[in-house]
Amino acid sequence: MLKWIKRLALVATAILLLALLTGFVYEQWGRRSVDRAFPPPGILVEVDDKLSHLYCSGEGSPTVILEAGINEGGSQTWEMVRPAIAPLSRVCAYDQAGIMWSERRERPRDAEHIVEDLHALLTAAGESPPYVMVGHSLGGLMIRVFADHFSDEVVGFVFVDSSHPEQNKRFPADILDIMAFPSPLLLRAISAFGVLRLESPASPGGLPQEVGETIRAHLPQSMIGITDVIEAMDDIFSQAQHTGPFGDLPIVVLTAGQFLEQHPYQIDAATTARLQDVWSDIWPRLQAELTGLSTNTDWRVIEGASHYIPLDAPEAIVAAVRDVVAAQREDTPVRHTDGPIIRQVWF
Repeated sequence: MLKWIKRLALVATAILLLALLTGFVYEQWGRRSVDRAFPPPGILVEVDDKLSHLYCSGEGSPTVILEAGINEGGSQTWEMVRPAIAPLSRVCAYDQAGIMWSERRERPRDAEHIVEDLHALLTAAGESPPYVMVGHSLGGLMIRVFADHFSDEVVGFVFVDSSHPEQNKRFPADILDIMAFPSPLLLRAISAFGVLRLESPASPGGLPQEVGETIRAHLPQSMIGITDVIEAMDDIFSQAQHTGPFGDLPIVVLTAGQFLEQHPYQIDAATTARLQDVWSDIWPRLQAELTGLSTNTDWRVIEGASHYIPLDAPEAIVAAVRDVVAAQREDTPVRHTDGPIIRQVWF
């Protein structure tokens, strides 16, 4: 009997190894096919022997830099925003290392390394300052670190439902547990062995179909870049905590007006209600604190928009960029001149 058990175990192991090998080969074939089917819309720039993707359009100064933070779509996340900013001024979106068309880099993907790579990319591509930095979610922390490192080149900000450096200290432990990212080991495994190629989630709604297909096709390789950032998350929050204030630079803070109804995590109704109660209490307070980064700020809560403002209300971002660019060019306080209905939060 023991001999048969050993034989069955060997057969099971062989089947598992064969399945993994098949999945790995399938994934590598898929990645080569994606490269041919979905060429980059921008340019690939070599920086330190690695290629990075930069997608710029429009003319004029300052140049608006779009930072997506931790997002599998990278530069494509902004495709409801970037074309509308181009008539106003020069605008650039890019892919972080390991995401979409940018090659992975071996050094840690904390905020300091990310912004150093971004600055080197802009320099190599001939995109000159001054810059207005636009950051969504975790990207809000990254643009703060960018401004801290290159303070003489940044002339304004738009924070798009931005993360706060102390949010992980302010939210209760049970909420942080619910919102924690999956294991990096698991993410790397499902990326390497074709699982995401077979069972890829739908692309975000609101984007043009071809953009959504492009993001979905690149998801397995982009997941590696995302995992690199997840592993450096604590350092990113720590590095951002020591940035600012930024004098009288024009800043617009955009805040989601509603809780994300379709949460990316599989949670029950009671947990969702708990999340919403905590979010409604703590998140607006954190957003209000961002207005203290400058003496020249405007806070806008976007009715009907969830955390994904670039998809739910791209016109709000365009209006905010227009107002920051105007304030910089005219050396005036930032004013709300156009855009969707907003409301102020009172405590």
